[in-house]
Amino acid sequence: MIKTIDFLNSIPLLIISVSAVITILVGSFYKKSTKYVYAVTLIALIAAIYYSFGYLDKEYLIYNNFLRVNNITTLFSIIALFAVLLSTLSAKAYIEKEEINFIEFYSLVLFSTAGMLIMIQSYNLITVFVGLELMSISFYILTGFLRKRIKSNESALKYFLLGAFMTGFLLFGISLIYGITGSMSYANIFQDTSVFKNPVFLIGSALFMIGFFFKMGLFPFHLWVPDVYEGAPTTITGLMSTAGKIAAVGTITPFIVYTASDNFRLIFSIIALLTMLIGNVTALAQSNIKRILAFSSIASAGYILVGVAAMNDLSIKSVSFYLLAYTLMQLGAFIIVSLIEKPAEGINEYRNVDIEDYKGLARTNPQLAIPLTIFLFSLGGIPPLAGFWGKYYLFYAAIQSNLIWLSISAILFSVISLYYYLKIVVYMWFNPPANGDVYKIDSMPSLSILIAAFLTFLFGIFPQYFFALFKTPFK
Repeated sequence: MIKTIDFLNSIPLLIISVSAVITILVGSFYKKSTKYVYAVTLIALIAAIYYSFGYLDKEYLIYNNFLRVNNITTLFSIIALFAVLLSTLSAKAYIEKEEINFIEFYSLVLFSTAGMLIMIQSYNLITVFVGLELMSISFYILTGFLRKRIKSNESALKYFLLGAFMTGFLLFGISLIYGITGSMSYANIFQDTSVFKNPVFLIGSALFMIGFFFKMGLFPFHLWVPDVYEGAPTTITGLMSTAGKIAAVGTITPFIVYTASDNFRLIFSIIALLTMLIGNVTALAQSNIKRILAFSSIASAGYILVGVAAMNDLSIKSVSFYLLAYTLMQLGAFIIVSLIEKPAEGINEYRNVDIEDYKGLARTNPQLAIPLTIFLFSLGGIPPLAGFWGKYYLFYAAIQSNLIWLSISAILFSVISLYYYLKIVVYMWFNPPANGDVYKIDSMPSLSILIAAFLTFLFGIFPQYFFALFKTPFK
């Protein structure tokens, strides 16, 4: 039976869910203007973030134990909401430029956000599936939002087909877990630790995780990432590569914490190693900046799995810090790419997405070149930026679990990544301009870039501020 206290302990989720419906209703009255829907979306996201901080230091099981609210779920929820907020701030200018400024865009963003929160807070396999599908279906539609572009349609179809296929793995894994434990509640599943040695349960857990490895872009489930990221609207690409990844990591965290074993640690370590290898090495051969950032996202998923594979007390802290740093630098870079990118002349191609088009950007548009340089340096792990400390904490967590070989490998791959990040920087600062274009920057994208750049510096110089903000021990 649902109680009033359940609603009081899920205010952020309710705000996002109700606002998603409200945007549809508001849009039906103001069909020719999206400014009201845009305002409702921003207010909802800011309010959800504000109320989320009130759930730190608390532990609740709500809606008949289907959802759980504690430090871990609240932390991942705040980071995901912040990623959606930054993306939405900059989205309006981009979708107006691309002539896709439709009310449904904001409704789908809010519905996908509601799915993320349900995934992260799930305490039952049923709600995990519901949240995942809500987020995924919204992303499938948003990926193909550039309906007149062949690449966008191809990306949406590829993402949908592969995503549906991965959902089959997820459901089969859930059925095996239920068959062994007789329950879909985390409390009952993890109550009897002897089940962790059951091969059917382990196979079910592996199939369950495959669905989320796909969302994270981990090897060998990464092949969709470059094509989908390239074809999707750039502002949606940034959203999927950050908030979507955060939701996936936040969902599998309880499984990893409860089922920690040497066998899983070895498997995760090998997947992390191969993911970093594929992501970084393949990025070296790319010239399209969206594909470079796509393979960079794959490599970052490998770095995250390094922290996950550690399976110790530092894992959640290091992963959460890196996810925040990754959100700032990855999303900041995609926002700038969306400003430089021009609408295609035909139905097949984008313009100004090749790194050749970034030549001399520092001379013609220093207001874009400077923050993009900051974000690329941070992605490369150069101090004193947040990306450096993010990688440091991940690698240190692995060392604490005697995964020294994995940490050394991750450091070497991080050094390799500097080549393609610095290549873009060299093009911007040490080459004559490819064209004389001066890009117009609206106030909202400027605000997003400023926030991302400022926090990248702040958490790079004072990383302790992050842990002070979430000062309570993780449970």
